[in-house]
Amino acid sequence: MSAMHADALLLLRGLIVHRAGREVLALDELRFARGAVMALVGDNGAGKTTLLKVLAGLLRATQGEFVCDGNTMNAARARRYCRGRYVYLHQSPYMFDCSVADNVAYGLRFRADRRASTVADALAWADLSALAPRPARQLSLGEQHRVALTRARVLAPPLLLADEVTANMDAENRARTHALFADLRTAGSTVVVATHELTSIAASCDAILRLANGRLATTAS
Repeated sequence: MSAMHADALLLLRGLIVHRAGREVLALDELRFARGAVMALVGDNGAGKTTLLKVLAGLLRATQGEFVCDGNTMNAARARRYCRGRYVYLHQSPYMFDCSVADNVAYGLRFRADRRASTVADALAWADLSALAPRPARQLSLGEQHRVALTRARVLAPPLLLADEVTANMDAENRARTHALFADLRTAGSTVVVATHELTSIAASCDAILRLANGRLATTAS
């Protein structure tokens, strides 16, 4: 691996994805730096969600080489490696039928480090402490997105993939969510945000990736 890519969290080469017999992604090379916030933009159908789901191990690429944490692997192995390690946040957040605090604690249920203080710290981080006992499904959409983001945060994912999560938020919740993305970057996570609202997040991004018809159109810093 070249020195240019030595510090990459994830590197893709020759990525091809077919769905329903149609090529929906074809990327020569794409690098995700450690500890960065990256915006992923493009029209509907450009391939943003497909790319995020491939990175999260939710979809298998047709072909391609993945270099994950310095380990080179094919598409099949990469899917197994990425799934569960990298976290995908859907545009419509899923809330378990329990309190906000229990939703945040859910990802820690199989971990020895499950502690009330971990959940309490995460709730405070997202300004959700006052809502901790509330049924999560009764919250506003913006609040539910913050719960989903906090639930991901307690897992300390090296890569967080956010798919249009601010699309239906008001300006206050959108700004708060962008600030949480920046906090994750400071903690060492890489955050990739698919968005149609580039103006509101551009200033806090380290890079902007543009997809057009399944191909990388431009990369800007």
